[in-house]
Amino acid sequence: MANRDKSFTVNIIPHATTRRGREWIVSGRKLVIFRFLAVLVVLTVLSSVVIVSVGTAEITKTAELRERNNLLADSLAMARELNYRLDGVELELQEIRNTRTIIENLATAGVSGESPE
Repeated sequence: MANRDKSFTVNIIPHATTRRGREWIVSGRKLVIFRFLAVLVVLTVLSSVVIVSVGTAEITKTAELRERNNLLADSLAMARELNYRLDGVELELQEIRNTRTIIENLATAGVSGESPE
C-alpha cells in the first residue's frame, strides 16, 4: 500500500480574473498546529453551546421569578386598595364619634341642673 500524503492544500480563487489565486499547502508542523487550532475552535464552540444552554435554564428561572413578582405586585395593589378603603372607613367613624360627642354635649348641656322657667 502506498504511503498517503498527510497534507492538504488550501486554494483561494478570486472572482475577479485579474487577481491571482493563492494556494497554501499545509503539512508537517503547520498541519499539527492547524489541527490543534481546529480542536481548540471546536471546544470553544461546544463550551459556548453549554454556556448558552445553562443560560436558558437561568432565563426560565427568571421567568418564574418574574411571574411570582407580578403576582406579588397584584397582591400589593389589592392590599393598598383595602388600606385606602379602611382609611376612608376610619375617617367616617371618626366623624361619627365627633358628631356623637357633640350630640352628647348638647344633651348634657340642657341638663345642667338649672330648671327652665
